[in-house]
Amino acid sequence: MPTFEQRIQQHQAEHHSLNHLLNCYLREFAVPQQLVDWHAQGDLPKALQSDLLEGETVRIRTAYPLLKIAFKVQVRGALNQVKLGSKLFGKPMGKPWQVLSTHAAIEALLEHMAMLTQTEPNIELQAQIHNSLDNMQLFLAHANVPRINAVQHTEQSLLWGHPFHPSPKSRSGVQADQLLMCSPEVGAAFQLHWFEIDPVLLKELGNPVINKVSEVLTGRTGLYPCHPWEVDLVLSSRIYQQASQKKLIRHLGALGKVVWPTSSVRTLYQPELDVFLKCSIHVRLTNCIRKNAWYELESAVGMTQLLAHTFEHVEHAHPGFRMLREPAACTLDLSKAGTAVSNEDILSLQESFGIIFREQLQSHYTDIHMVGTLASWDTAGQSQLAQLLGEQAEKHGSDKADFTLKWLQNYFNLLVPSTLTLFFKHGVVLEPHLQNTVLALDKGMPVRVWIRDLEGTKLVPQHWPSDRLKGLSERAIASVHYSEDQGWKRVSYCLLVNNIAEMIFHACQHTPGLEQRAWQCLATRIQQTSHALGTPQTLSGLLQGQTLASKNNLKTRLFKKADRLSDYTFLSHPLLEHHDKHIEETAC
Repeated sequence: MPTFEQRIQQHQAEHHSLNHLLNCYLREFAVPQQLVDWHAQGDLPKALQSDLLEGETVRIRTAYPLLKIAFKVQVRGALNQVKLGSKLFGKPMGKPWQVLSTHAAIEALLEHMAMLTQTEPNIELQAQIHNSLDNMQLFLAHANVPRINAVQHTEQSLLWGHPFHPSPKSRSGVQADQLLMCSPEVGAAFQLHWFEIDPVLLKELGNPVINKVSEVLTGRTGLYPCHPWEVDLVLSSRIYQQASQKKLIRHLGALGKVVWPTSSVRTLYQPELDVFLKCSIHVRLTNCIRKNAWYELESAVGMTQLLAHTFEHVEHAHPGFRMLREPAACTLDLSKAGTAVSNEDILSLQESFGIIFREQLQSHYTDIHMVGTLASWDTAGQSQLAQLLGEQAEKHGSDKADFTLKWLQNYFNLLVPSTLTLFFKHGVVLEPHLQNTVLALDKGMPVRVWIRDLEGTKLVPQHWPSDRLKGLSERAIASVHYSEDQGWKRVSYCLLVNNIAEMIFHACQHTPGLEQRAWQCLATRIQQTSHALGTPQTLSGLLQGQTLASKNNLKTRLFKKADRLSDYTFLSHPLLEHHDKHIEETAC
């Protein structure tokens, strides 16, 4: 029999898994197809009509044999993100309302989506959702995140994951003991596996750093690391085995100083190094197998070099903004080590050994937060950002609502002008979503942001034609080029929908009317930036009510698409240009 604590953990994992799935389902299916009754009345289960349950009652019209689903939400945001406040209830054909188990609710929603899309229910996605749920419960049972420093702690405290992903903690192909050994959610720290290599195998891009990393972590040079989840794949490779027989490479096992996995799982932190290690793992995390393709190594280093002057210019103009560089990458080239092997096998082994090196945070600030952790719920169901703002308002002797608006305004100032300037003036498409944004506070107020994932940064061809991308191969150029329309969708989604909308949602949830004031503040900041950039038509349209693009993580998994082929749902929003100066001053 499960203990009381285990039952609580199971309830929490199921609750958050359903909340994530509902967020996706509402945004990508139910709201666009007008299948939702907000503030529902009339035909409802008695339990949801009780005064004991606070919040808004929501009803979704589904299809035979389950005609309706109803539930309470404690909070609903301006973009219809919800905090689930009850069990889900279902109304089958010819039967009374009944509580849906978590498994039944997941199955019912997937069946309804299959009906809406005229496809078969996606069994693979259902398995990924359950894998994510099981992992959440496993992490809760073993959660013991230490505090080595602020960076490590905030990176390892993202318990529930992406609020708009159907399976945010899914990790396929990893056994439970391995999962616990290397997952940030349980405070993991582990040794890398190391190989003694013939120098002829080493292939470095950018600044040579691997020997320094090897020396700091193992006390030796001439060694090469590999993630524990990847090492079995390496050792089973026929090319590796041939190279080992020729004494070009030798597996030494796990050794050296430990590293801490960050929120992305495969990016590793060690405070004695001046770089993060972004390792390659053939494990599906959410949408993607997280391997480092050869052209991604090339583009990371190439973009660091190509955009050096552009980033310096924007960082000088916006001193609180910093783009983390990726100055080096490396892998092992075993193409000459084996005989009768295919290029595909050679590239696959190169990918297993691929590492991108990202610069560490260089700052005298010690109050540092990965923003995705702030915009999340703790195990007691409280928003971490709302709690921080409440504590800081009290310290400052300020009204919480006024302090929250001032705090958000500082946050907008750090992110909005720099990101939009890079896109509209320089044709650089960043991906500043919650998990790619790190924030420093000084006396409780936002003073600096770092944006990461330069390997995922894109370029608009009108600004960056192929002849400007010297040093990049055709494949790498194809991977970094985005049309202006693609670029705007990506920037507006990551910056405004994924990041800022969630921060507003968490910051303002306890004060009626505050969320609208925060959106007005954001509109003012965008308007000011737009004027400084010569009023781009895209920004003018946004401030006049044109929709915001929101990436379809659920449909991407539902239709088994590659992440790069994800499409968008277009959302109405409260961003409206203000022509009344009094309104602007009142809002901000």
